[in-house]
Amino acid sequence: MHCLSLSWPAYAASSLLGPTKASLGMHTVHQLASTPNVLVFMGSRKIAAAEEALAKFASDVHPSSTVVPIQVDITDDASIKSAHASISKHLQGKNLPGLDVLVNNAAVVGSSFEATYAVNVFGTVAITDAIRPLLNNGGAILNISSNLGSLHGYTQRPPPPVYLSYSSSKSALNSLTLQWAIQEEQKGSNIRVVSINPGYNATNLNNYRGTMDPQSDGCKVIVKAALEKEGKERVG
Repeated sequence: MHCLSLSWPAYAASSLLGPTKASLGMHTVHQLASTPNVLVFMGSRKIAAAEEALAKFASDVHPSSTVVPIQVDITDDASIKSAHASISKHLQGKNLPGLDVLVNNAAVVGSSFEATYAVNVFGTVAITDAIRPLLNNGGAILNISSNLGSLHGYTQRPPPPVYLSYSSSKSALNSLTLQWAIQEEQKGSNIRVVSINPGYNATNLNNYRGTMDPQSDGCKVIVKAALEKEGKERVG
């Protein structure tokens, strides 16, 4: 477990989570919550969507674990502040000193560069800046990236599909991962900062054209990284 001084570790999943059964975020929370002694904060723009998603797997939540739906729109400062307050209050109520992992899973393919970057880059920075003070030393920040964010990938022929705003936003996220990792190294916090490519999963983000199953394939690498006690900072 991440926080050995705690009765259970606490995880924050920052995700624009919809009620769809194919949501990568939902399946990640589902599998984390099926693990003993885990507290998961499941973020969603609409609290009803998070509650609907939770209802689909509530019977699988381990008796010693808990899922707490949290309303958060990472493009809205007031919403982020409210989410921070809710998480802090819940942790205090459980006598927990902080979170062990932040999963930045929120992403959109927007109609413009502004709309895409508002969530994938600026929103991710905003929620990370807000939640970072709650992270315990030795924890982790997991940024969900994409193979489309790889600069090397676009040097290959044939190249990957060209999605200017989305691909460049994920490249920016990978750069943030490396720089945040350096900051944590300089602080001596032992907080891992990792970019994860979960693969081409069939989700609402790509209109279910993905070739991988988010439940059996995509979320497993995220869950594994979240439950690791240690590991290297990386973009992978």
